[in-house]
Amino acid sequence: MEHTNKYTLETLSNYLIKDLVAANYKAAGIFEKYGIDFCCNGKRSVRIAIEEKGIDKSELFNELQSVLNTGKKISNNFDKMNLKDLANYIVDTHHEYIRTIAPQIITHLKKISEVHGKNHPYLKDILNSFEQLEEELTSHMQKEERILFPIIKYLHEVAKANEKPKTGGYGTIQNPINMMEREHDGAGDLLKSINDLSNNFTIPEDACTTFQITYKELREFEEDLHIHIHLENNILFPKSIDLENKLTNK
Repeated sequence: MEHTNKYTLETLSNYLIKDLVAANYKAAGIFEKYGIDFCCNGKRSVRIAIEEKGIDKSELFNELQSVLNTGKKISNNFDKMNLKDLANYIVDTHHEYIRTIAPQIITHLKKISEVHGKNHPYLKDILNSFEQLEEELTSHMQKEERILFPIIKYLHEVAKANEKPKTGGYGTIQNPINMMEREHDGAGDLLKSINDLSNNFTIPEDACTTFQITYKELREFEEDLHIHIHLENNILFPKSIDLENKLTNK
């Protein structure tokens, strides 16, 4: 998708959310601002999202148009990356981020839950939800790295060799992808629960420094996971399915 002045106020409502974020990552920040899910629910039109949220569309559209028509991207053009490189990028950037930061967040949550739990009992629920999220993501990432991503990289190499792929017992790549997308939905639900419990990470007046740092970490974790899931659900997975279909139907 090229960055031209085709993003008019008249046409924006017809675009899928995922396509706008793929075109320019600054759109992700705008959708976040208005509470619109661009990762797990990015396959719907902007119009539908606006109707669901009751948002002032003129304000949202003006912000989107300003960003999309600049042609300036704040990150790699992931939509143009080959599947092997994109899978490696996800592992090296987003999987590594989770493995590094999640244990630190749990340590901080335990500390503030012990110190501030009496005045803020919801902290225990946030801790429980995040521990569950960390456990599920760890299992999820292992499945991707050991099963799904090697299949994707195999398809990439087969395409380069102009050959037909062998399924190796997995049937079609749609099967592991369906499982990963269901797990993405579960992670999204846990993230939403944490966000709701924290009142969108609103820091209470009696919060200590660790409390403030922990909420900042949780917000950044949420933002990173949203982008992480978007890259998989809306770019890597559908392109892998398309590639397999093209190779098997040659």
